[in-house]
Amino acid sequence: MDTHDYCNDNADLYGHYDDGLPKSSSLLTQPGPYHRHVDYEAGVIMHIDPITGEVLRERAMRRPSSEEEKFKAWAKERQEDLVGLFDASRCGAKAKPKDTPNEPQRGRGRPKTVYKNPTAAYMHLLAVPHPLPWVLNIIHGSCVTSAGVVGGMIAVKQCNVLRALFLNEITAEACQTPGMSLRTAQRVAKAARHAAHGIASYVERYPRLQGEIAAELAMLPCAE
Repeated sequence: MDTHDYCNDNADLYGHYDDGLPKSSSLLTQPGPYHRHVDYEAGVIMHIDPITGEVLRERAMRRPSSEEEKFKAWAKERQEDLVGLFDASRCGAKAKPKDTPNEPQRGRGRPKTVYKNPTAAYMHLLAVPHPLPWVLNIIHGSCVTSAGVVGGMIAVKQCNVLRALFLNEITAEACQTPGMSLRTAQRVAKAARHAAHGIASYVERYPRLQGEIAAELAMLPCAE
């Protein structure tokens, strides 16, 4: 069986919306005040009043037209990184010494883990008002894989991990709530970091989903 056919047959299992759906179907959650309409043929995403049918906002989606274009964009970015490293080496850039008198000495124990959340900017499009099925699948898998199972039960609550995915930086201190131990908060943060990486990887795999997210973020008041 072809890999593409296998993915299509199992699309419902993973909550993935394949191209077999109508081209006006949105891959994101539907917000309450308005209806999100997507025209993939025209490359336009619109916010429509569900009562009057009036178009409140409209934005064009920017998506790679082909796999070759995606590869060229990646190759250009990679080339720029290599040029930057070469220029830095020619200029004789030296690394900062490890031991400097002005820096305070770190105490005992492992350093705090700070993780820049790649999904924080668009998590509301995937989980408000209700998380999408594939998002819940990733969170559940991350809880089992990262936090583990104790006594036949998952060590952390999925709602706590979902809440942590809205943070810009995922740390144990930020995940800790009243009545939660630091050890449990560390498990929540670990599972949230695992889930954030999984969600970001999933979004990166599907250009349709990327296009909708980019258009929605461009329509935010702070982006206009």
